[in-house]
Amino acid sequence: MAIVSILMSVGTIIMYFFLSLFIPFLTYLIPKYKITKVNLYKKKYSLAINILVSLILYAISPVLLIIYLIVPYMIEFLFYIFNRLARRMKIFDRIVNISLIITMFALLYIYIDREAVNLLINQILEMIIKFFNLFGVSVDMGGIEIVTEISKYYMPFSIFSSLFLANFFLFLTLIPGTYKMWKISCYWIIPYILILWSQKFLNISHNLFWGNNILEIIKYIFVWYGIKNLYVLTEKVGIKSNILKHGVSMLLGLSYPMVAFIIGALASFEFIEVKEIRM
Repeated sequence: MAIVSILMSVGTIIMYFFLSLFIPFLTYLIPKYKITKVNLYKKKYSLAINILVSLILYAISPVLLIIYLIVPYMIEFLFYIFNRLARRMKIFDRIVNISLIITMFALLYIYIDREAVNLLINQILEMIIKFFNLFGVSVDMGGIEIVTEISKYYMPFSIFSSLFLANFFLFLTLIPGTYKMWKISCYWIIPYILILWSQKFLNISHNLFWGNNILEIIKYIFVWYGIKNLYVLTEKVGIKSNILKHGVSMLLGLSYPMVAFIIGALASFEFIEVKEIRM
């Protein structure tokens, strides 16, 4: 019976992993499943599952194993580390820090083994095109090339945004009752202000690639913090349904990202004692 349970868990994790390759933010399903379903049992049980998953992914492609170790496995590991050693850190700060750490590891790996990563990306694109062709949907190759080039230029931001969203939903699904109490440090806005100020007024020459990516990353962080504050606002105006509050706040925030960014940035400047949120 234990063997059947182990095989089912391994199959679920691998299924979630391949799903996350096509829809990156769904990466959160892997650490969530392991935290709530796998790690509740003895260490030998979780160890056996981790070894089997690693062996299967390595047999398919060593690149897949490295991606698994860098992204979902590290998300789970850092989730435990931050919630054990940094309990007084604000929730949004934990999400940002975890996402930044994994982004740096991902960028380092892409730089070291870029040929293998490019090959994997091309294979995934081919699979997506074949999938759409099965349903008679034509794919604009010119549009794909344009999106690919933009993604390469904004690669740090693209990786970070997917990781941030995965971590956001991981925390949200594991501790949903604390969502309206989540806070963020106002210090994250400082690099945004400094880069904009240097670009517009000081004429300081700097790397546009990194400058633009940092601006987009910070903007993304505060858009989602603005969405969180819109969620609190919907509650104050009388919306009771939790699903409706999330739906309305996300719809408004993603439809008007600059408004959400301003709300998030302004809301971060407060002098209220943040209570410790224990897991």
